Amino acid sequence: MIAGVILAGGKGVRMNSSFPKLFHNLLGKPIIKYVLDNILRLNLDKNILVIPPQEEGRFKEIGKDNFVYVFQEDPLGTGDALRRAMPELDGFDTVLVVNGDAPLITDKIFKGLLDSFKNGISGVVLSTILEDPMHYGRIVKDKEENVIKIVEAKDATPEEKLIKEVNTGAYCFSIEDLKLAIDKLDNNNAQREYYVTQLVEILNSMGKRVISYQTDLGSFALGINSRLDLALATKRLLEEKMEELMDEGVTIVSPENTYIEPDVKIGRDTVIEPFSVLKGNTVIGERCTIGPSTYLSNTSIGDDCEIFYSVIKNSKIDSNVRVGPFAHIRDEAHIKSYSAIGDFVEVKKSTIGSYTKALHLSYLGDAEIGERVNIGAGTITCNYDGKTKHKTIVEDEAFIGSHTCLRAPIRVGKGAITGAGAVVLKDVAPGTTVVGVPAHPIERKPKEEGGKGE
Repeated sequence: MIAGVILAGGKGVRMNSSFPKLFHNLLGKPIIKYVLDNILRLNLDKNILVIPPQEEGRFKEIGKDNFVYVFQEDPLGTGDALRRAMPELDGFDTVLVVNGDAPLITDKIFKGLLDSFKNGISGVVLSTILEDPMHYGRIVKDKEENVIKIVEAKDATPEEKLIKEVNTGAYCFSIEDLKLAIDKLDNNNAQREYYVTQLVEILNSMGKRVISYQTDLGSFALGINSRLDLALATKRLLEEKMEELMDEGVTIVSPENTYIEPDVKIGRDTVIEPFSVLKGNTVIGERCTIGPSTYLSNTSIGDDCEIFYSVIKNSKIDSNVRVGPFAHIRDEAHIKSYSAIGDFVEVKKSTIGSYTKALHLSYLGDAEIGERVNIGAGTITCNYDGKTKHKTIVEDEAFIGSHTCLRAPIRVGKGAITGAGAVVLKDVAPGTTVVGVPAHPIERKPKEEGGKGE
């Protein structure tokens, strides 16, 4: 049986931040979320998360009930964190130990690490090759390619500093051998902390065999320790996401000037113009044009839509819709097919019916707008009375004149008309025309034969 232990108790002081490193945003998700998801995809028999007790709420919000939570009260190093998890490993054969700050080590890499753990081996170290190993721990091997120790750069001899294979901070151990070795850890170092890396040397002193398993991730396998590391990891994930989408038939005009988070889905033959930002669980259909300079977050977009210079959040756009420029659609708005939302129009928590147009300088909040409605320039729904939000209903084929104010709660009936500048305080019956301040009905003149009418 195999267990996984994620070490997530470090402070991350190099981030120079007021909140924990592992909860910094990496392409729309906390750093730790990537690690937890990769571990869960392995389907191990048990997953253990070692955390500081004061951050229990944050971790449980992300990890839910998929993990056993173990507390490390004082940050005394990775070795101390692993020791805290040992009581949870009774009855298991193998343990995968990973750091919580290494989001780019995928489940496939972890699977390869586990597969390299075979009979006669006590431990496997996940390593990578760096042309410039810098301050990272060197993997020191004997002639048979067994790992005999991991030496920190500051403690390395001139010969050891030439070694390019470095430790990534992920390991696989025999739990039986780990139990014998972990109590031999000491904190005889400048930081007065206990390190997992010392286990390699201890196991060797006991006559046990440790090997390495190399990944080609290079520096990306070494975790996120600074704001620069965070930026580089973001760039790497963005590049991977762009390549994935382009392979699936999406045109990204300027990948270097586009931001797309991992969970975004985009249909074939859609074009993403420069300076667009696509976040969260956004889903975009086929043959759309998105951007330039468009922001979409947790939004569903149908097929054949054109959305440019606009912001849409937590909303649904059906097929064949045109939005922009400079529109703002938010809070569970629903724009139905063949409608158009234009310049400086804000739609909040409203449904806009098919073939309806609101093209200029309007605010539609808490509204239900029917089909084939014209919303004139400057129209607003006055939905808030200072205490409560109220609903505006505009039925099919109504014509709302420019600068109309609709004071909610109110209903404008089918085919009704409001005159320019009308302040509508009462329901408007179907087919009625209202004008003025406050708006009042007027009789529509019939069209004269052969003329245009009024």
